[in-house]
This record gives sequence, C-alpha cells and structure tokens, in this order.
Amino acid sequence: MFSGQLAVVRVSFGAFRIGWMLLIGEGLPRRGRSEAPDTPRCSSLQGLVTRDYRDPTAGTRPRPLPTPYTFGVTTRDSFDDEPTRIEQDAEPDVVWSEDIPSVIGPYRLLSRLGSGGMGEVFLAEQTEPVQRKVAIKLVHRARGQPIGRAMFEVECAMLARMHHPYIAQVLDAGETDDGRPWFAMEWVRGEPILAYCNQHDLDRAGRLSLFLRVCQGVQHAHQRGVLHRDLKPANILVSEVDGRALPKIIDFGVATSLLEEGQSDRATQTDRAGTRAYMSPEQLAGDAASLDTRTDVYALGILLFELLTGLRPLADSSRAALSSFCELLQTRSIIPEKPTPEPTFSAEAAAAARRLPEELRWIVARAIAPDRERRYASAAALADEVARHLNNQRVEAVPPSLSYRWRKFFSRNRLPVAAGGMVAVALVGGLLLASWGLTQARAERDRAQVEAERAARTASFVQNIFRSVDPVWAEGFDTALLRQLLDQAAERSASELAGQPQVLADIQYTIAAAYRAIGQNDIAREQMRSAARLSETHGPRDLHLAALTELAHLDVLEARYEQGLDSVRRTLEQMRSEAPDEAYLLIAALTVKASALQQLQRYEQAETLLLEAETLTAGAVDDAVIEERLQALRILAQVYSDDFRFDQAQARYEQVLAELAGWDDPRALSSEISALNDLAVLHLRQQQYAEAEPWLRRALAMGEELYGPDHPAILPPIGNLAGSLRQQGRAEEALPYYERARAGIHALHGPEHPRGMTADYNLANCLRDLGRTDEALALHRSALERVLRLSPDNRFLIGMFQLGLGRTALDAGELAEATEALAGAVADLEATAGADFHRTIEAREHLEQAADRLASGDGSREFEPEG
Repeated sequence: MFSGQLAVVRVSFGAFRIGWMLLIGEGLPRRGRSEAPDTPRCSSLQGLVTRDYRDPTAGTRPRPLPTPYTFGVTTRDSFDDEPTRIEQDAEPDVVWSEDIPSVIGPYRLLSRLGSGGMGEVFLAEQTEPVQRKVAIKLVHRARGQPIGRAMFEVECAMLARMHHPYIAQVLDAGETDDGRPWFAMEWVRGEPILAYCNQHDLDRAGRLSLFLRVCQGVQHAHQRGVLHRDLKPANILVSEVDGRALPKIIDFGVATSLLEEGQSDRATQTDRAGTRAYMSPEQLAGDAASLDTRTDVYALGILLFELLTGLRPLADSSRAALSSFCELLQTRSIIPEKPTPEPTFSAEAAAAARRLPEELRWIVARAIAPDRERRYASAAALADEVARHLNNQRVEAVPPSLSYRWRKFFSRNRLPVAAGGMVAVALVGGLLLASWGLTQARAERDRAQVEAERAARTASFVQNIFRSVDPVWAEGFDTALLRQLLDQAAERSASELAGQPQVLADIQYTIAAAYRAIGQNDIAREQMRSAARLSETHGPRDLHLAALTELAHLDVLEARYEQGLDSVRRTLEQMRSEAPDEAYLLIAALTVKASALQQLQRYEQAETLLLEAETLTAGAVDDAVIEERLQALRILAQVYSDDFRFDQAQARYEQVLAELAGWDDPRALSSEISALNDLAVLHLRQQQYAEAEPWLRRALAMGEELYGPDHPAILPPIGNLAGSLRQQGRAEEALPYYERARAGIHALHGPEHPRGMTADYNLANCLRDLGRTDEALALHRSALERVLRLSPDNRFLIGMFQLGLGRTALDAGELAEATEALAGAVADLEATAGADFHRTIEAREHLEQAADRLASGDGSREFEPEG
C-alpha cells in the first residue's frame, strides 16, 4: 500500500523555496522605464487577462488563465540583467515604404520575414521594458474596416486562450496610427519539422516522439476552442534547447504561409484558409459548418506520413483519392494484388506506404479517413495511438485478429515467453527441477497471500478512519477536518495495531504523509520515524527506505541541509547496493539529495544527480515514477536558474509544463502550481516584473482553491507577487501581500529561519518605498543582524541584506551606516554573483551616491525618489 504514499508527502516538494523567490523581486530602483506610445489596443484584451477559461474535458479542475498579450514572453534570445542599459543605436533604422512605419508600438522593424493572405510579417526589436526580438504581423488595410476590426478582436480573444510550450505565443496587439491592426508574436528560431528531422537524421522513434509533442500543442488549442486549419511542416518549427528538440506551432489563423512565400503549395488566397495538400475533404469543399477538431487530425495524419516517409501521400484530397490510398494503407500484404488502373497517388508514395510497419499504416489511414466520423476524434486520441505503438501495446486502429494479438503479446513478453519454453524443456528433462519449481511457486503463493491480507487490513483501517471526510476535501483540502481525523488515527493506530507491526508501519507512513501535506512537519517527523523503526525490524524493506528518504526530505524543507544530505547519502548507498522493488524510490532519493545540494549552492553536483534521474525515468508509465521525474526536472530548472543559466532553466520549465499537460493525474495540479511559481521567479530574476505577475496570480488562485488561503504551499506565490507589484511601482498594492507572506512564514518557521529573515527584508523594502523609513530601517537592521549570526557563510544573502539596509539608511540620511552597508554589499555580491550582476551594479551606484553626499557634508534625511 505504501508505494503510492511517498508521492502524497512530496506533493509540495520545493514549495517553500522562499529565500531566493522573495528576494529576486526586491531592491531594484525603478529607473523611470520608457513607456510605449499610447497605442489603441483590441477592446477585447482587457477582459482576457482575468477571464477563467476552463478545460471542457477536465471536469471541475481549474485551468490557468490566459496569458495577457503584454506579458508571458517566452524568449531565449537575450538574458540581459539590465535591458535598459542596451544602446538604442545598436542597429541602423530600416527604411520601409511610406505606408509601413519603421516603428510600430514599442517595436522597431528590422527586416521583412514574409507575407501572406492576411498581411506582412516583420522581424522587430523591443528594448523597453524588456529587450527581445519579436515577429510583427501587420494586417492588410481591409482588416481595419469595421467588420475586419471585429474579426481581428475575435482573433485576439481566441489566441489569448492558448499558452503552451509547443505553441508560439502572441505577446501584444494594437493598431498603427493609420488604423492597421498588428500582432506581436514570439519569434521562433527554428527549422520546419521535416527539415529538422532530415538534417538531424532522426530515426523513426525520434520522429514519432517529436510528433507526439506537436499533438500535445494541437490538443491544447482544441481544448480552448481553437482550430489551426493550416497544419503543415512549415508551420511547425523545431529548435534545440539544452540538446532537446522543442517544436513550436505557429500561425494559428494569424500568419499565412510565412515560410513558404512564392512556393506552389502556399496557402490559398480564398476563404478556404489552409494549404491544399493538407486540407481535409470538408475543408476543400468550403463547408465551414463541418470543420471541427477532426479537420486538424486529418492534417496531422498527412504530417505523420510525411515525417515517416519524406513524401506527401496525395496531391488531391478528394474522397476518391483518399479512399484509394487508405485502402492501400490497410492492405495487410506489402505486395499489391493488382495495380491501380488510374493511380491517384505517386508510385513513390505507394512504395513508401508499403514499407511502413503495419500499425503505423493503420494509424495514418484512420487519421486521414475520407469520412471524418471514422477519424480519431482528437489530437490526443491520435497521440495515444502513436504512444501505444511506441510502447508495444495493441493499436486500436488495427483489426483485432488472433494473429495480431499474439504478435503483440510476444513482442511485449519476449523474456517470459522464452522463459516458459525453457521451463517446458526443463520439465521434460527432469522431475527434480520441476519439484523445485513447484516448491518455489508455493512459497511465492504463500508470500502473496500474506501480502494480500496485510494490504486488506491496511485498506480497511484507512477507510474506517477517513470515511467521514467531506467529499469536498478532494478539491479543497479541508485541513481543519483532516487534522482532527489524523489526530484520531494516530491515537488509535498505536493501540489497535500494536500486534501488526507491518500494518502499523504502513499506517504511520500514511499518517505522516498527510500531516506533511497540511504543513504539520513536527508531527509528520514523529510518525515517519516510528514507521522507519518498525519497517526496519519487520519490513517491508521498501517502506523502510521510503521513510528514511522522507525524513531527509523533512530536514531539507526545514533548512537542515547538511543533516538531510548526510541522511539521504546513507539511504542512497543502501539503494544502490540492492535496488528497491519500487523504481521511484531511487529517483525520490536522488531528488532529495539534489535539493539539499541546491540549497548549499553546489549546483554542478545537484545537476549530475538530476540528469541521472531524468535518464532513469525516460519513457516512464507508472504514475509514481512520473511524479518523481517531473519533480526532478523542476528542481533541475531551479538549479539552472539559481546558477544564472536562464536559457537552460527556461527550457526545463517548458518541458515540465508540457509533460504535466499530458499527465492525467490529480497530483498534476499541485505540481503545476509550483512550476508556474518557478517560471515567474525566472522572469523576476531577469527583471521582467510585469511578465511575472500573471503567472503568480494564476499560481496563487489555483493554490488557494486547492489548499485554502492559509496553507504554506501558497506562501511563495504570495511573496513573489508582492515583489512583482512593488517593482512595477505599485507598493501600496504590494504591501498586503508582503504582510500576509511575512505572517505566514513567521508562523510556520519563526523569525530566525532564513525565510523569516527574508520576509522581514522584503517588507522593509516596501515600507521604504512608501516613505516609512524608520520602520524599514529597524526591520533591515534586525534582519541583517540575524543573517550574520545564523548564516555567516551565505555571502550572497548577506550581500542582498546589506544592499537593502544601505539603500534604506541612505534614504533616512544615515550616511555612515549606508556607506558601510553598501561597501559590504558590493564586495559580497561581486564575489558571489559577479561585477556585472545587476544587484552588484545597483549597490555600487548607491555607494557612489553615499560617498558623494558624505563628501559634500550632506547629512539630511533627504528622500530621493527612484526612477
């Protein structure tokens, strides 16, 4: 029973990483950021920021809000810590024709990328408030008329619903001075998917794996009511990030034939948007009422065939041609019984089709069936079928003949089948071996019976204790009721199960997991220690290893990093010497050890462990292993972020969110909350404060719905949201969030915990911005005294605290104190983060101000507004 419980206690792993999270949004002076010109925007954009779009296939599970156009950038072009310091004349202005401005909104046009039926596309550069390159779609003038503008706003609303790592994002929208609508889109540096596969010589499995990711992106769009209608290789660009191929679907009804300008198969300039070779019969017929998700499934089927063979199956998508080609694909023999009198497809395509494995031929045939009722109902259904092929499971499209089922059974069970043959030979060869086998079988049967009885007693006990829990708890976590029930369970278990130590160990592990989930770490530790002692003596061994891992995990969460590292190191030695039966246990231990190393700033060692965990879990299908894999990937992204490798961190967060989107498990929601918070932290560290805000609001809203308003798991997004707001000049709005975060952290950890000190530091910065310098100065002095006393080796943290004190003392007119603190900040931040780190630069600038004021004899309590 316990095998599923380690995941319960690890739901919020890393959720309390508040130290850096609450620091990254603090202390940077607002330098009077340049505002974009007052550009008219779609009227529909305002409501999109807060509207709650829910996944229609996911029941009541809340889905993330759509990304506001001006936020949510996913860019790996530049990670400059001071984008405002970039020279504005880095490239000469490009001169366009009179009807095309050289500057659109906050974007300066650099070059023309292409054009299509809807408009022209340009590469452009933005320098304020962030530095990045984007693709600008300048819509034809006809779209500026009342009907066209209405269509434009509908498209704004449609595109705002989508945010997925495999879909290129729309970042901004507006109108030029002469009324032409425009979009700013993520500029994707990549190759069309077919060219990428060919250039990198991907094998069939690699191409299918890439295709599955494309299906995930299309499914995301479909779940938000968006059809692509022009899926083709040129509209799926692939780039490599950290050695991993990442596809991006572009042109969701926005740009047409961006990469195929001048080619013979470019998108039609009629109302039937799309590219003819990838159009379904109903799309070719211009029957708009018949278009649905199966229209895109058809295009995915054509794409799949092209990825596997390098050829397009058909030039003509008529029903007759499709029927003929599908009949060929579904022919079991690889040699045609008779030639086609009037071929509707090339001989090369026919030969390529016959060379495909039978299952893939049937999958393609079903995806491109002339009758849409016979196609896969969704991109997810098509992806599931391809995944079954990769996993050697039975493919539903293939008729379930006896021979096919036998082949699948044999391919999945080669070793057992071979072993069965060997057993038969052994039985014929001698009765002694047979008798030994019978004895072993009986022993296994007896062992299985004992396990079954123990599991039944455990399940019965748990059901008896928790059967009165309100059903709403499953979504809302009624922690008060759960605490009462857990207390009852802990009290009863020691007396009622005293004579059944294995059952008691299971129950105590479960109780500890539940206590941990509601933030009661001390009681969780007590129960987990008891489970570890009982399982060490009475078994099972895997439960003992799981309990030891969780005890180390609790040490890490409570900032006892060295102690936790020492404990998990011993546990890992046991696991490596004799592998546990449950595969996820090793991954869990690797992740706990890596997390401790991360907190100790030993990033390379942590990275090595997490990459090992990623390798060991590749292709996992067990939910417990999948959860540990996702946790390892998320912590790997945190490690890269902590080590200032922002591009690698971004790629890993995208990977985590993509894999979470494909994991059908209730635990995915809590993991998604943590990943959203971490992604916001990545933006904050790059001074992208406005872009971090919507991620944090989504994480907080989802967390409050899942855990309630007072759970420790929502403290990180609360504190980070406060920092995001303050850095945008909204200190009054930020103050309640700072106070809420500080109260929660102090209640959970106390004021001398690193997170408690950080909460004081953050609140002090906000108070300073509000002009309450006396209160701010007292908090900064107290926080710095504690960090020097309790964390004397953490020079980065000390440097940040000295920076906060120095700035506040400078504003308060305490120039000697300011000079001393700022000099220390420069030294410590330069030693740990480098001379070019924006906090180091900031500390140096304020130190120069303090020195100048001292030299001029200025001792007043002058307050200099930032910006």
